Amino acid sequence: MWYSNNYRRNLVDMHIEDWNPEFLSEFSVDAYHKNLVTGKIQSPMIYLQSHVGHCYWPTATGHMHGALNGREDIIKQLVDKCRASGMAVVGYYSLIYNTYEEDRHPEWKLMNKDGTSARQNGGRYGLCCPNNMEYREFVFKQIAEMLEYFDLDGMFYDMLFWPYTCYCDSCRDRYRKETGMEIPDENWNDANWMKFYHKRYEWMGEFAMTVTKETKRINPKLSVEHNYASGVAGDWHNGAGEPVNEACDYTGGDLYGDLYNHSFTCKYYMNITKNPPFEYMTCRCANNLGQHTVSKTKEALELEIMLTCAHHGASFVIDAIDPKGTMDSRVYDRLGEICEKHMKYEPYFLGNHVADAAVYYSTVSRFNPDRQNFDSKSCSITTLKTMIENHVPTAVLSNGCLEKMDDYKFIFAPAVFNMNDDIAGKFISYVSNGGNLYLSGVTNTKLLKTLLNLEYTGKMTKEERTYISPIKDYEKLFGEYNSDYPLAIDYKLPLMKTDETDIAAYITLPYTARSEQKFASIHSDPPGIKTEFPALIVKKYGKGNVIWSAAPIENDNRIQFKRILMNLMKLYLNEYTVTCNAAKNVEIVSFKTDNGYLISAVDLLCNEELNTINPFTIKIKCDKPLSIVKLPEKTPVDFIYSEGTAEFKINNLTMFGMYEIQV
Repeated sequence: MWYSNNYRRNLVDMHIEDWNPEFLSEFSVDAYHKNLVTGKIQSPMIYLQSHVGHCYWPTATGHMHGALNGREDIIKQLVDKCRASGMAVVGYYSLIYNTYEEDRHPEWKLMNKDGTSARQNGGRYGLCCPNNMEYREFVFKQIAEMLEYFDLDGMFYDMLFWPYTCYCDSCRDRYRKETGMEIPDENWNDANWMKFYHKRYEWMGEFAMTVTKETKRINPKLSVEHNYASGVAGDWHNGAGEPVNEACDYTGGDLYGDLYNHSFTCKYYMNITKNPPFEYMTCRCANNLGQHTVSKTKEALELEIMLTCAHHGASFVIDAIDPKGTMDSRVYDRLGEICEKHMKYEPYFLGNHVADAAVYYSTVSRFNPDRQNFDSKSCSITTLKTMIENHVPTAVLSNGCLEKMDDYKFIFAPAVFNMNDDIAGKFISYVSNGGNLYLSGVTNTKLLKTLLNLEYTGKMTKEERTYISPIKDYEKLFGEYNSDYPLAIDYKLPLMKTDETDIAAYITLPYTARSEQKFASIHSDPPGIKTEFPALIVKKYGKGNVIWSAAPIENDNRIQFKRILMNLMKLYLNEYTVTCNAAKNVEIVSFKTDNGYLISAVDLLCNEELNTINPFTIKIKCDKPLSIVKLPEKTPVDFIYSEGTAEFKINNLTMFGMYEIQV
C-alpha cells in the first residue's frame, strides 16, 4: 500500500465558513501544490468537507461551500495535480462534527441530559449522533459521492469520539433495545452505569468499522484511517479505544501534549498499528491550532518530527488555511529544510522496537471511581517518563496488543480500575510463566485474589494524607523513608483484607483527617496511627513475581517517588538490552534489525534552542559488531566489545542522532 514507505505527510485545515464572499476567494491550486513540493511532502491529506459541514465538491446530499460556485472542481484539480506529481492523496471527512447538518437536522444532534446540544448552548461545533440511523445514511451517501468524484489513495475520517455523554432518543432506544435498561446517571459503583460506559466504547468502534466497510465496499483499494487521537487524548467521556483502531489500516492521530506525551503516543501507536508506519500528527502552530499566526520555531517543529523519526513513524504536520484561501509559504520553506534532513534517515526505518519493560495502558480505565486525580492514563504516562529518564528500554502495551505481553521482562499495570477477567487471566499467566508485574490500586478481583491473596473491603481511608511505612527488610527500597518517617501520600488509599505474609509496607494514618478541626500539627498531618492494612506487597507467584502498591507511587513526578519506583523494578529487572549514562533529558530508542541494531538519541529539552549534549556512552548487549556508524553519513564510530556488550561514545549530540550497529 501507498503508506508503507511514506513518512512525510501534511494536512491544511479548511474549516472555513462561507457567509463572507472573501472566504476562500483566493484559493489557488498551484500555490497549494507548490507549497507541498517546497515542504517535500509525500502525502497530502486534502479537505473534502469540514467540521463546518460544507462540502468541497458539487454535492447532491449536503451543501457545497459557496466559494466553489463557478469553480466546482477546484479541489478535484488539486487532488489530481498532487497525484500526477507522485503524491499519495488522502481525503478528509469529518464525522460527528458537522455544524451545518445539525442546524439543518436538529433531530440528529448529540443531546445533553437536558435535551440541548452544545451548539444550542452557544458552541461553534454542531454534533451529530452516530447512533442516529438517518445521520448514518446521510454519511454513507456522502461517502459514495466523494469516492465517485475524487480519485484518491485513502480516506481519513476525523472525530471518532463522544464529545460528551449523549442522551438523545437514538442512544436511549439503542441502549434499551440491547440491555433492557434505561441510560443511568454517572455512578462508578453502579453496574448499569458501567454497562452503559462500555456500550459507548462498543458503539463508537462499531460506527468506525461500519464506515470503513462502506468505504471499502465502494473502493476496496483505498486505505482507511480514523483519527485515533482520542485513544490517548481526553478521558472516559470520549468513549474511544482500541475498537476504533481496529477499523484502521494504520494508526494515527493529532496530539498536542508535551514531548513525553509525544513519546508515549509513539510507543502506543507503534505497538497497536496493523501496518507500519504509525502516523503522528502535530500542528505547525505554537501550542495548538487556536493561534493561527504563531508558528513553532524551526527547532521546536524539527524536534517533534525527529522524535517521531526515532520511533520510525510517519510525521504529519497540520497547517491551517487563511480564511481568504491563502497559505503562509514560510511554513513550507521551514518544513522543507526539516524534511531534507529527515529524508536521509528514512531508509533506516527498519526492525522491531527493543524494550525490556512495558507500561500497560488501558483506554477503558481513564477514570477514577473515587474521583481522585489519577487514572490509567496519567499513571502510564508518568511511569514511561520515569523509564525514559532512567534509560530503561520501555514499550507501551494495551488491549490492542496483549499478544506481545511475553516479550517483556517487566510490566507496569498502574491504576487499572476496569480490567475484565479475560485480561486478568492473561496477566496471571504472564506472571506464572516467569513475568514480573507491578500493580497499583484496586484492580480486577480475580487478579488480586489469585496473585496476592488480596480482597478489597470496599472502603478507602477517609484521610486524604496517608503514609506508607516499610518494614525493616524493605526500608532500603524507600531511601530515607522508614517506619518512623514514612513516605507521605496525598491520596486516599484502599483498605485491603489479606492473610498474606509477604507484606513489605503498611498504611500509616495521621492523627486526624484533614477535614477535622482537631489536629496534631496545624500546618500538616504527621503520621501517628499505624494500621495492619497492606500498602505494599512483594511476592513470588509461579515462576514470576508480583509487586502491588496501594498508592500510585508511579504518578508522582518528585525524584523521591521516581527512585522508589525504580528500586521496585530493579528487584527483578536491573540489566537492560540497551543503556546509557546520558542526562535524563536524552531519550534512547532502539530497534533490532536483521543485520544488527539501529539506535536513536533525542534531546527532549532542545525545543527552542539547540544544545550540545556532553559526551555519553551507550552500551548494548549483542554479538560482536562488524561496525558501528553514525547515520546518515555512515561515519565510523570507535567501540569496544567485552563479554557480550558493545560500548561506544556519542560526543556531540545536537537534538538528534542515529547509529547503526552491524553484527
